[in-house]
Amino acid sequence: MWHASRIDRQRAFTLIEVLVALAVFAIASLIAYRGLDAVASTKSTLDQEIRFWRELGLVFDRMDTDFGQSVPRPLQVGSDTLTIPLRGGRAGDADHPGFFIELARLDGNRAPVHVIYQCERGELTLSLLPIRCRSGVANSPAAGERGAVTIKPTRLLQHVEQCDAAFLNGANAWLDEWPGDQSLVKPRAIRVRVTQSGRGQFERVFVLP
Repeated sequence: MWHASRIDRQRAFTLIEVLVALAVFAIASLIAYRGLDAVASTKSTLDQEIRFWRELGLVFDRMDTDFGQSVPRPLQVGSDTLTIPLRGGRAGDADHPGFFIELARLDGNRAPVHVIYQCERGELTLSLLPIRCRSGVANSPAAGERGAVTIKPTRLLQHVEQCDAAFLNGANAWLDEWPGDQSLVKPRAIRVRVTQSGRGQFERVFVLP
């Protein structure tokens, strides 16, 4: 009887041993949680970076497509002519400088479309409007013509601190406005610069055909 009781006491855990085991388990759990939290935080940061670069790339790709497909000469719609197929310049004010670029291009059905890029007050937006023909008159808000339709722009980029556009003429000089006094219908290239908060400045040069 005495021998069995002695064995039971030897096999039982003391309070100190239980507390030590709980402390070790708590420390191991805390380390594992912090490691998991760090992994989750890193994944979230990487997802944000990937999303940002993807969105920025899509914006520049869209610009490249629109600029490349802009009509090479004044566009005839019905009996009316859009005098400037591509124009651009500064927008906003001294405190919030920006730019605008307007052009005409053909969509997949060969129908003329008016495209407006505008960057000011911290946003880069895109507006699309079909150029319709009513009784032989082209309706284009870009040129401020009759029958202009109010459209809601699509937001492409936010948190834009600075943005500017420049246009390359035949003498390889960058101009702030187009066409100005140029005889060319379209510039040779368009340069777009965008500075985003906490990201830095991004520049893309689009060569026009």
